Amino acid sequence: MKHIIQAPAAFFLLAFICTLFPVNAWQMEWFMGAVLCLFTFSALMLTQKMPQGWDVPNAKILLIPCAFWALSFASIFWSEVKPVALTAFCFFSFLPLTFFTLMAAGDKNFVQGLIKPLIFIFALLSAWAVFQFFFLNGYFQGQARHPLADPSSLGALLSLALFCALGWIAYGGGKRAVILAALLTCGILSTVARGPIFAFVPGIFLFSIFLWPKIKEHRKEFLMVLLAALAFFGLMQTGVQKKYDLGTRIFGTVTMAGEDVSNNRLDVWKSSIEMIKDRPMLGTGVGTFFLYYPEYRRDTETDGAMMAHNDPLQFWVEMGILSPLLFYAFVIAAATRSLRAIKKQENFDADKIITVTIFSALASMVAGAHVGFNHYNLAILLMTGVMLFVWLNASGKILGQGQKILSLPKRGGKILVAMPFIMTGFLFFSIMGGEYMASRARDAMFMGQMNKFADDINASGRISQGLNYRAYLFAVNVPIAILDDRKSTLKEDQQKKLYDQVVDYMNKVLALNPRAGTAYYYLGKVQGMVRASVVPKDTPSAQSYFEKALALDPANLGARMAIYNIMKEQKKPNDEILKFLQEGEAFYYTTPLALEFYGVLANAYPEAKNYGKMQEVVARVADYQRRSDFSLKRQNTAIPQAIMGGPDMFVAP
Repeated sequence: MKHIIQAPAAFFLLAFICTLFPVNAWQMEWFMGAVLCLFTFSALMLTQKMPQGWDVPNAKILLIPCAFWALSFASIFWSEVKPVALTAFCFFSFLPLTFFTLMAAGDKNFVQGLIKPLIFIFALLSAWAVFQFFFLNGYFQGQARHPLADPSSLGALLSLALFCALGWIAYGGGKRAVILAALLTCGILSTVARGPIFAFVPGIFLFSIFLWPKIKEHRKEFLMVLLAALAFFGLMQTGVQKKYDLGTRIFGTVTMAGEDVSNNRLDVWKSSIEMIKDRPMLGTGVGTFFLYYPEYRRDTETDGAMMAHNDPLQFWVEMGILSPLLFYAFVIAAATRSLRAIKKQENFDADKIITVTIFSALASMVAGAHVGFNHYNLAILLMTGVMLFVWLNASGKILGQGQKILSLPKRGGKILVAMPFIMTGFLFFSIMGGEYMASRARDAMFMGQMNKFADDINASGRISQGLNYRAYLFAVNVPIAILDDRKSTLKEDQQKKLYDQVVDYMNKVLALNPRAGTAYYYLGKVQGMVRASVVPKDTPSAQSYFEKALALDPANLGARMAIYNIMKEQKKPNDEILKFLQEGEAFYYTTPLALEFYGVLANAYPEAKNYGKMQEVVARVADYQRRSDFSLKRQNTAIPQAIMGGPDMFVAP
């Protein structure tokens, strides 16, 4: 029995570790592991408490997250890309599933059992962030970010823990609380990320206002944390070769001077608004922002974006107008509930300190979500779910909140609990298993292991129940390669068979994901690889397919270069060709085809007597080569090897 009671906590901690993606190369595996552990944790907790019934708080505020969760699920059905939306729904469920599971079946003892392991994990993350800044600055491009890929996300996650450490100090945690808070502060500074630091301000303001008597009582401890932060900030200015300076970045943001302080966010937000205008009521489907964004991407946004860098805005894009309304409704309701509890409780007991601490932490998290993507980070979602449960209990005790018992029939109750996990898990792991095998097939193709490539592609199709569009995109390389290698020797019927195979694959891709511009590119490309008689008469032209691919993604270099070649064959005027090439000039490219594109563009400018622009393109080639060399060097160097090489092993481009 003791083992069964401890099992949910073990699975929760395993889920949290998986959300950190300790080995970045295995992100898909970690994600699947996190979902498996979270589903197991929730199922165990709910079934374990089911005989005596779930003791649920009688609070109307709970209706809001329920409605948001239901909305995210409903958006799967009107999404054009349902497999992606289903996967994203499982992603989003980390917060509400954790929160509602703990609310129904959790208790104070369960959370207390998590505290020591989480303190150890966060202390380790902070120490590792400091190490990255001083000894792997070039390797991680100037900002501590591992194990998370994004420095701001790491800073936001550590910020949640920092508020808890500050609350611990206010409660009288002593030296251990001070050491943890100081370490977390240093970890946040090591990310050199501005978002978490600016987002910290409203939270610490609320914390200071509502807990000022406790801050004065423990002023020495809080002063020690502040001095540690200042000392570490000073240490950051010396003795390390670094790409970014935190003080310069913060000053630049405050004064709006120098570089683009928004980091392209203003352009991304403008594009997001255009996306909303086309689908204001229902959105595109949960988790599908990245599929639609390229079509709306502005010419001045050079880097590309997977997220809107503003969560309420992205909620609206993906789930329609109700999603930001529900989001802000919950924020307002939570703030109102917290203020009521703080005002009612005059004494600074544990419940009041917890209420203020978590309210302040979540205020900072929400503030950061308006310039980042905190609600699109698994680790942050998981910790937020736990903190919301603790906050609800603490504020509920102060407010005298009632409880009500929810129960299921004794016969079949466990089956009713298990069924949503089984059904959702089956679909999720089918899709993700297919994605995993498709990624293995891609790696095999790059290594020239075509037999393994074919086996993995077939396995991807079987496992995913035909729902993985990437498997078809990879599979099409086989008939394309045959047509490319044996074009002159294949008979017309053989070409026809391969052509039909390509078209069939791409039609399946577009049925699963109409936003896949690459599918249109292949439909256009295959026309130039077969005899004209092979292509049915009513088929759109190759150029129209390439134009469709570019409309969906202006940074699709394959389609752009294909249209360029068609324009050359049609002997279009040089100024018209140059204008077309310039439309893709500003984008940030990572594909090797960029060198060919830059070469064509550089040769086009002298014909227009624009030698200054030619030099700019040549500089772009040099920059691309530096980035490519750095990326290749980093990919071939594991973190332990980089550590052995010291801080000067890499100079970030």
